Amino acid sequence: MTVLTESRLGTSMKKLLFISLGTLLLFAVGCSKKVETPADAGKLNLTLVDVNDQQLDLRQHLGKVVIIDFWDTWCGPCKKEIPHFIDLYDRYNSQGLEIVGVAFGRNGKGAVKSFSEQYRINYPSTMFNEDAGRIFGRPRSIPTTYIIDKKGQIAETVVGYRDISFFENKIKQLLAAS
Repeated sequence: MTVLTESRLGTSMKKLLFISLGTLLLFAVGCSKKVETPADAGKLNLTLVDVNDQQLDLRQHLGKVVIIDFWDTWCGPCKKEIPHFIDLYDRYNSQGLEIVGVAFGRNGKGAVKSFSEQYRINYPSTMFNEDAGRIFGRPRSIPTTYIIDKKGQIAETVVGYRDISFFENKIKQLLAAS
C-alpha cells in the first residue's frame, strides 16, 4: 500500500490542474472558431450551366440582391413557390434583383428544361453541379433558397416553402441597403 505524502499529493494535484486547464483551453479554442457559411468562402464565385447549355457566372451579379433557389421538377412546394419568383423577378429585376434556379434534375436536364418552359420561368434555370456543391453544400430538403446581399454574402437561408410576401420583404430590405 502506497502512502501519499503531502509533497507527492501536491505534485499530483498540480499535474491534474495543468492537464485540466490545458484541456479546457483546447476546448475553448476549438469552440470559438468561426464556422464559415458557404458564401463567406466564395461570395458568388459560382459558375452554373443553364438548361440551354449556356454558362452563367454569378460573379457578374455582385452588387445586386440574388436569390438562389434549389429545387426540382417533382417537388410540390417548389412548384408552388416558383410562380412567386417569376412575379418577384418581373417586379424587382430592374431595381437590382437577380434570381437563379438551381435544379437537381433527378429526371434529367430535359425534364428541367420542359418544366421551365411550361411554367414560363423568366430567370435562369440551371443545373446543380460541383461548384454549387462546393459553395452551398447539398441542401437536405427542397426548396432551399439562399438570399444573397449586394456584397455577395448569405443574408438568409430559407428551407421549405415561403409565401411571396416573405421574399418580397427581404428583397425590399436588401435593395434599400447600401
